[in-house]
Amino acid sequence: MLRSLLILFLFPFYCLAQSSETYIQQGNTKVSAKDYKGAIAEFSKAIEQDGKNAKIYFYRANAYSAINNYPAAIKDFTSSIELDPPSVNMFAYYYRGNAYNANKNYAEAVADYTKALAISPKNAILYHYRADAKSNLKDYTGAIEDFNRAIQISPNDPSLFEYRGVVKANLGDNKGAIADYDRAAKLDPENADIIFYRANAKGNMPDFKGAIADYTKTLAMNPQNAAAFFYRANAHGNINEYAEAIEDYKRAISIDSKIPNIYKYLANALAKNGDTKAALDFFGDRIKADPKNADLYLYDGIVKNNLNDKEGAIADFDKAIELRPNSEAYQSRADAKFNIKLYDDASDDADKAIGLDAKNSYAFITRSRIKLKLNDTSGALKDINTAIEINTLNDFAFSIRGDINTILRNDNAALADYNKAIADNPGNTENYLKRGGTRLRMGDRVGALQDFKKLGDLNSSDNYLYIRLGQLMAKGSFFNELQTLFNNLITRDPKVAGFYIERGIARENLDNVTGAIEDYNEALTLDTASAEAYQNRGHAKIALSDYEGALKDINKAVLLRDDDDEAFFLRASVKLATKDYQGAVDDYNSTLFINLDNIKAFAWRGYAKSFMPDAERIKEDFSYAIMLDPKNEAIYNLWGDAELNLKNPNAAIKDYTLAIGLNTKNPASYLKRGMAKINQNDRAGACTDFNAAAVLGSKAGKDAVMKYCK
Repeated sequence: MLRSLLILFLFPFYCLAQSSETYIQQGNTKVSAKDYKGAIAEFSKAIEQDGKNAKIYFYRANAYSAINNYPAAIKDFTSSIELDPPSVNMFAYYYRGNAYNANKNYAEAVADYTKALAISPKNAILYHYRADAKSNLKDYTGAIEDFNRAIQISPNDPSLFEYRGVVKANLGDNKGAIADYDRAAKLDPENADIIFYRANAKGNMPDFKGAIADYTKTLAMNPQNAAAFFYRANAHGNINEYAEAIEDYKRAISIDSKIPNIYKYLANALAKNGDTKAALDFFGDRIKADPKNADLYLYDGIVKNNLNDKEGAIADFDKAIELRPNSEAYQSRADAKFNIKLYDDASDDADKAIGLDAKNSYAFITRSRIKLKLNDTSGALKDINTAIEINTLNDFAFSIRGDINTILRNDNAALADYNKAIADNPGNTENYLKRGGTRLRMGDRVGALQDFKKLGDLNSSDNYLYIRLGQLMAKGSFFNELQTLFNNLITRDPKVAGFYIERGIARENLDNVTGAIEDYNEALTLDTASAEAYQNRGHAKIALSDYEGALKDINKAVLLRDDDDEAFFLRASVKLATKDYQGAVDDYNSTLFINLDNIKAFAWRGYAKSFMPDAERIKEDFSYAIMLDPKNEAIYNLWGDAELNLKNPNAAIKDYTLAIGLNTKNPASYLKRGMAKINQNDRAGACTDFNAAAVLGSKAGKDAVMKYCK
């Protein structure tokens, strides 16, 4: 089922009571650094000084949720609601519902989602979450009703049909489940899981031939799906096709030999096919024959963990450790606990695994991942270094260290790690994407493009991988290559809305705005609830000065995804263009409520304030943006523009000079500084700048030379 999401919804500290401002600011800063425990401490101090402020409880509740302390989160959300009932804003009920759901208080979750839906009745995600909670309560009929409502709102969301099919299967309505899987498969034809679920439902009807056909389709999309081989083997066995069953069981074992009872099923097929000796050689019965063998419980636990039965796996690992404590058992239990976010318990087990075997590299990898989740970056780096020292051929360890170095903004080290990971496992597409992003940040556009093209050459069936690739290519302004890639992808699969969105972005940046809008329209035909398509179509309409149409599209994007900071940022741009300066500032505030790391929002908020004016706040915004990204020339150029709005040409010239110092090849910076000098009657200095802009290819620079420098 869809996992409930919790969004850290931050509010600007300056709108709170003066006595608690400092603690709120410090709390928000710690949240942005993912120091949630520290943030909780700061919010608690704020509450001591201003205990009637609903929003502070709301902040602290989100911080508690971030560390999985759901009882405390629920208590704070409740206080926030009591102090300021959210009669219009559904977020308090929405987030408390998520906390209840995560805490397995499903009935309470249903009640809160119901309250949120009373405020936002057209929210398909809320119906999906409520359906999830109802399903956990075994209220399958109620869950189906909610999926029905969600589908009415978002009829092109394949996940709604997929999960409604799962609920129907739980009710024994396999025919209805198959109908839903059919709809989901049409909307998302590359999703092997949908075909797999449909195969299971057909097997339960029983339609074994139909099940075999679907398992075959699943395996064509994902040939490493051991379970599909296993179940296809069972279906073959049910219609006496034992030779085919044996072949499939062997294929499954070659991928994952720890599938529960797989040796027993193979033995049965072999026996029925005439090979009685091999039929006796299976693992499933051994645990019954030798219940004191710790290794058998360890093996069974690993099987369950691979099948996502974390609780069953942990029970087996407990038994294995009880019979014979060993490093592998503790490390395996640590992995299982990590996967269910029991990070402190997982850390204890990883410590014990390392204590029993200081050469267990996987235990160090596990502990490194745990420390990273707990924001102990230095500890994570130390452990992953130890893991690599023990085993220098583990590409996964290098990939994780690359991620850590990326977090630390050590791009050179991250690049070296991704290089090693790719050398050890050249078929891992994820590492090419990571390395390409790193190269792009380092200014190595040639290397980045090589990685991006390599991803295209690997011909993956992962559509989401290509969409993420498209986003990075757009970030790097590789628009010609982006257009070519998605031309090919659309030819291969013309029913993926995201492909049209990415090509539309390329077309828009190649000055084909009309073609871009055509692509966004097609994306919306395929997915009427695509916030990205509405948002990008709004962006294209801005280029056509259709501000009314742009605002309409962006408002739809915000309605569909109110957690997308970029949508609010774009709407602020429209308001800025239409001289609604306060509205622009409000939307920049909303951008930052969602994502305090959105550096450009600070800079543009400062620029918008320069029209109001609000000089002191302007300085705060630009200074903070520069602190976060001190080598960004665009911020200095924008600050210079703001200073001109405030009639401070000397300050503007200083900012433009700093921008030029960061990039001497940007003609716009020279042109801006030249115009500021004209305002200061420094014609000689202005002409020097205009000539520099002209030499760099600026038509506006050449025009300025003709106008001012005769």
